[in-house]
Amino acid sequence: MGAEARKMIRELVTTMRRTGSTTPTIVRTIMDRWGTPPLVAYRHAFALSQTQIADRYNERWPEETPKTFKQVSYWERWRGPGAPASGSARPPSLQDLGRLAILFGCRVDDLLYGPRDASGPPALIVSHDVIGHIVSALQRDGQPDYPESDDGSEPVAVRSILGEGTITVTMSRRAFSSLLAGGGLAALLPGAVSSPASAEPGTAAFFRRTLIGHQAGHHLLTPGAHIASLVETLRDIADRRDTVNGQYRRDLRAVQAEIAEHLSWLHREIADTEACRHWAGKASAWAMEAGDTSMATYMMLRTASLALDHRDFARVLDITQTVRHAEWPTPPVLQAVACLYEARAQAAAGTIDAAALDAADELLAAPRSADDPPYLRFYGPAFGDLQRATCYVSAGEHERAVTILQAQLTGLPATHYRDRAVHLVRLGVAHAAGQAPDAAALAGLAGLTEARRSGSKHVLTELKPLADLLQRRWPDQHKVREFRAALAAM
Repeated sequence: MGAEARKMIRELVTTMRRTGSTTPTIVRTIMDRWGTPPLVAYRHAFALSQTQIADRYNERWPEETPKTFKQVSYWERWRGPGAPASGSARPPSLQDLGRLAILFGCRVDDLLYGPRDASGPPALIVSHDVIGHIVSALQRDGQPDYPESDDGSEPVAVRSILGEGTITVTMSRRAFSSLLAGGGLAALLPGAVSSPASAEPGTAAFFRRTLIGHQAGHHLLTPGAHIASLVETLRDIADRRDTVNGQYRRDLRAVQAEIAEHLSWLHREIADTEACRHWAGKASAWAMEAGDTSMATYMMLRTASLALDHRDFARVLDITQTVRHAEWPTPPVLQAVACLYEARAQAAAGTIDAAALDAADELLAAPRSADDPPYLRFYGPAFGDLQRATCYVSAGEHERAVTILQAQLTGLPATHYRDRAVHLVRLGVAHAAGQAPDAAALAGLAGLTEARRSGSKHVLTELKPLADLLQRRWPDQHKVREFRAALAAM
């Protein structure tokens, strides 16, 4: 690329940044006008030289043999997947691609193919072994790959990266849900499906296995897709209950309560508060009918969680005190959740309740009872750390929150988009409290990407206050404007 072209690109980037264009838009414009590979376009979008890219790489990931501008030049001369390597064009390794994606705040796919429209759910990135497992399950279970024959819903794509190429398996949402519920995607859900694999159809164990598959695979489909499938499962249970009596009916009612609880959570994710409360009420009523005091207690804590969303801290304390001093047996995990929510209510007033947080840590770290309901398996030390970090943010101890959240983010599985989005939102708020607007905006942008992938509108509602805060305090920061523009485009 000649000096004149580089000058024109610099002027274009300056103009587009000034008018609030997002980085993906700038990258795509550079690629379209000058025919550059994505990696080159990303570098120019950030107004960096090849030497500066190498320096930033080495600063973040110091190695025995540092990268040089020459290495970056080799990468940029490679034209992407399918293009041959040569003496002057060498593809970056998958590790290098991942690190470059971190430097540019984008996805590996964006560096290979250019920025994509993220309005729909992306393909699930899995290992080659998982792809093989899925294909085998589809063949074994007689589930043909005909996404166009589905009920009009968006098909599900699962992709594996092999060297410089990819393998993609696309199936209907119905086929995917069937594999998920039946344990056919166990390779994606390690240790998650604890119900007997041979549960007889129509039994409580069979329907609970279906629910566990949806809970463990919450990150694999959008909330709406899970909702449609679980509502259909509730209809099947209702039909089955009409044919049995006694304990069998109560067992099925208990499973209905657990499904209603998960539907309540899913509707919270799509920001449908009315439906969230409706299903929470159903879960509470069905749990009491089935004699499931653990589920009834759990739904009380769900109400406390909603009260935290609306900053009704007095109600939070009323509920948590009731749970902590309940006359009926309460699983230690629920006692821990009550402690954490109580601590969050106290933190909103500027007080860190260290005793409650420490008590929750001990309860969450203790060995689980075999009698614990399966829906409590999600509440472990990582949940406690997130709640602790949230307390620190509320109480103004932002540095402690940043340390916890950054550590948590590094340990999240690649496909847990919603969990990553939640952590990034909290991280953005912590950075803002620490007077670091660029870091806060970058966390917000990353959180927005993950929220799009997960389909979580609830997380999007949490991003808006962060964007408003950054706009009030630092309206002229480039990253702040980029974050607000990206959020407004949703």
